[in-house]
Amino acid sequence: MPKEYIMTAQGKRELEERLEQIKNVEMPAIVEEIAAARAQGDLSENAEYHIARENQAKLQNEMDSIMEKIAGAKVLDEKSINDDVVSIGCAVEVIEADVEDGLAAMEKCGFTRTDIIAGFLTRMSVNDMRGSYRQGILAELTDEDFMTAGGELLSSKRYKKEDLLDKGFSDAELANKVKVRNKIDKSKCEGLKVYTIVGSHEADALNGRISNESRVGAALLNKAENDVVMVGDLLFKIVNIVVDKKAVKK
Repeated sequence: MPKEYIMTAQGKRELEERLEQIKNVEMPAIVEEIAAARAQGDLSENAEYHIARENQAKLQNEMDSIMEKIAGAKVLDEKSINDDVVSIGCAVEVIEADVEDGLAAMEKCGFTRTDIIAGFLTRMSVNDMRGSYRQGILAELTDEDFMTAGGELLSSKRYKKEDLLDKGFSDAELANKVKVRNKIDKSKCEGLKVYTIVGSHEADALNGRISNESRVGAALLNKAENDVVMVGDLLFKIVNIVVDKKAVKK
């Protein structure tokens, strides 16, 4: 069965454009170089000929790889992307901080300590966290913090207020069910960054496009707003998830 390559519409266009460039420009130029080198006579010591043949082989390999990806392309569109959680094609706004000063860095942006801890612990096993990650920011956690996180896990989903307006809940009931979103003071968030999650061949880390197979990309996938994830010595608090319409536009 052919391998499936998940990609945005923009990523597929870039592959198609690169394929045309190789077929119509670069490969014909290499063929001319090889012909010119052959015309010089003895090929055994003809460096230009051997270099040209190596470049031709590299181009052919690249062309074969691109054609395989295009043939197996599964193109995402805006309607198919669920922006309730991080997925390929989403732009994710995060506060990025070192684990050691993660609490302080995030509190400057308007989050409380409880917000940060709840966001971090409720998306994973509390027992695993207690046993395996007692370092940096987590070394400060108390037994009460873990009990709070455990309660959050047991209470399951926290609803948005608009989702409950038509369900007849009282203000008191809504207060218990709806998680209040704190306002972020972005002017104080030194580590505020935006990453767009893309397929591996579309990655461009310098421009904020990270592969779903990278450490950070894989860690962010399927996480929701207000979740916190840790990758090595870095802490990422997710503050916003949107569909990258430019990337998925056909």
